[in-house]
Amino acid sequence: MTKAKIGRQTDFPPGKLCGIDVNGKMVLVVTVDGKLCAVDGICTHMGGHLWEGKLIGNVVKCPRHGSEFDLRTGKVMKGPWVPFGKAHDLNSYQVGIEGDDVVIEMP
Repeated sequence: MTKAKIGRQTDFPPGKLCGIDVNGKMVLVVTVDGKLCAVDGICTHMGGHLWEGKLIGNVVKCPRHGSEFDLRTGKVMKGPWVPFGKAHDLNSYQVGIEGDDVVIEMP
């Protein structure tokens, strides 16, 4: 696992969906219920940019076909099944605070 600085705490206000490039991988970072969450930023169904989606509580809804993912775990909550195939769970990542910096642990 490697740590990467992704910004400062003030860069991630509650409810703001942030797409961050972490070493060539797009990650969605958002503060939910006072906790920073990070999951894959690209929808597993048809590649929608989840940072352009809609935040509904602790769930992000993909702007392309409406797949929904729990931001705390990356688990798919709802997704289209046909004709394009189903959505799969997203990877989730550990986020930490070091001083004023936000860091993410990536494999």
